[in-house]
Amino acid sequence: MKILLTGARGFVGARIADAMETVPSPSLRSFGEDDVKRLVDSVEPDVIVHTAAISDIGACAADPEGSYRANVELPLWLVKTGVKCVLYSTDQVYSGRGDEGPFSEDETEPANLYAREKLEMEARSLERNPDTVLLRATWMYDMPRYGTPNRGNFLMNMLRANGGEIALSSTEMRGITYVREVAAHIEMAVSLPGGIYNYGSENDLSMAETGRLLAELAGLRIRITEAGPRRNLWMNTDKLKAAGIVFSSTAEGLRQCCRDYGLGG
Repeated sequence: MKILLTGARGFVGARIADAMETVPSPSLRSFGEDDVKRLVDSVEPDVIVHTAAISDIGACAADPEGSYRANVELPLWLVKTGVKCVLYSTDQVYSGRGDEGPFSEDETEPANLYAREKLEMEARSLERNPDTVLLRATWMYDMPRYGTPNRGNFLMNMLRANGGEIALSSTEMRGITYVREVAAHIEMAVSLPGGIYNYGSENDLSMAETGRLLAELAGLRIRITEAGPRRNLWMNTDKLKAAGIVFSSTAEGLRQCCRDYGLGG
């Protein structure tokens, strides 16, 4: 199977490129719809895995036109080529929910521009091609990978806070996923039936409890202060499990990551 991978030097894309054989796409930053079609026609992929996006919520709000192009128009251009697409979405589509969760795929309530754009992209992509696979990803973490950027993430934030303090909420619930596990499951994800899937680790610990767990696992000395209530992004992954893809829990993923990097001795 020939897979065209966008964002191959990004946080997620670089790990997917490590995990399986792909054809890396050039940067699509300056591409128009005709450029996208020419690229796909030249590669002739069986599947397109699209990881490129503008995912910073503040950056999206500051540049709504650029954000819409990257997060709605560009993935739709890929879908319009007729090739099966696996598109990354986000747990932020649950950001306006006020109840406890975990939330299934049809319980969305976006509370920011980025989330609204992703929700629009999902609906329009499935309308155009019902075979499209939408993966709603959680916040992901890893240590830096040589030669590629490493976005701010929970693990790095905790390591940088060692010897000091960090504010985490005792009421915020959300899954946090080891990005290498995200990449490892992509080979199965490309064969999923079209539809929307919550894609990542479940977590029944609050963010404050998750922080204390990682501090214990990695041998960190951190004082965790209360950040106050924040949005609940806890996803139910039963649909994904029924399709045969099972992620470790957030706690299990953190333990594996600490073993992989020798954190905590």
